[in-house]
Amino acid sequence: MSKPKTGDFLDTKGKGVLLYHTDLDGICSAAMLLRFYPDLKPVPREGPISDDRFIKSLISYRPDLVVIVDLPLDQEWKKLDRLQHESPETRIVLIDHHVITKDMNSDRVIHINPRFRSNAYIATSSLVYNLLKEVGKPVQPLVWIAAIGVIGDYAFEDCRELLKECAKLYPELGKDLAKSALGSISQLLMSAVILDGTTGVEKGLDILLKASGYRTLQQSKYLTESNKKVSKEIDRITKDFKKKAREYPELDLYIYTISSKLNIVSTISTMTAAKNPDKMILIIRQEKQYVKVSARYQAGDVNLNDLIKFAVDGIGSGGGHEKAAGAVVNRKDWPEFKKRLMQKLTELKAR
Repeated sequence: MSKPKTGDFLDTKGKGVLLYHTDLDGICSAAMLLRFYPDLKPVPREGPISDDRFIKSLISYRPDLVVIVDLPLDQEWKKLDRLQHESPETRIVLIDHHVITKDMNSDRVIHINPRFRSNAYIATSSLVYNLLKEVGKPVQPLVWIAAIGVIGDYAFEDCRELLKECAKLYPELGKDLAKSALGSISQLLMSAVILDGTTGVEKGLDILLKASGYRTLQQSKYLTESNKKVSKEIDRITKDFKKKAREYPELDLYIYTISSKLNIVSTISTMTAAKNPDKMILIIRQEKQYVKVSARYQAGDVNLNDLIKFAVDGIGSGGGHEKAAGAVVNRKDWPEFKKRLMQKLTELKAR
């Protein structure tokens, strides 16, 4: 049987659903797809964990097509299998760049991930941009949207060609796009997500869909007001981190428990890691039943995805990339998670 073509799948008639991650890479990926496939029903998702209620609702909807971007749902492959079993006409396109758990390719699933070929860290927005090119869509004027996704995911090294293309098409931005208007816009969009959660994600996506160009976002009152509020909170937490973060110098490790009404854990861990590239940063948020962990480590001598997966084995869920990962564990299991992580990190550092 010949391999299914992505363009044919994306052109599937009937009911379509678009599941996308609620960070900039996911939002920008969704925005580009919806420009050309507006009948897809966008559904934001915070992470790959899909509870039974969501899977049941998806099955009951009986979609003809499910497109998944920037979500490693191959980690939830049993639930994808269940979807295929109970909704046998559903086609699936999974576009992702996280560490692969299982190859989902089949006659009904197209699984796109650059890690099938190499360990390159390519943002999903770059994958979507190139895919739309391949299927003949006039996507080049939207390269600035893809670039925002790349900036948001810090995927500069392995997305150089896309960034060069964007700089060439929009020379007024300069060569360093992270320090250009697009860098500022990425902060504006992320502020909306941090401030308003899913509502901010959906508003940001709507702004991207209606924008005639990147300058439209600079003029958005909603985005600029969101940024003012979030910037104030970031300043407060940054100062608190310096005072209260627990340092383990022998492990090049900082652990900080964040206290904020805003969904700011990932942003703080990313910013703190950028300022401390030789340190591993663990930002934790304690909720009623769970502890959420956002980990960053730029040095590269320890694979965060592997470390986190080891620490959560049997007591939680987690993983991600070599230099950025996350975890969720029950509050009662946090001491065990921390113990495992520090023991393993001690072993790795001793090598």
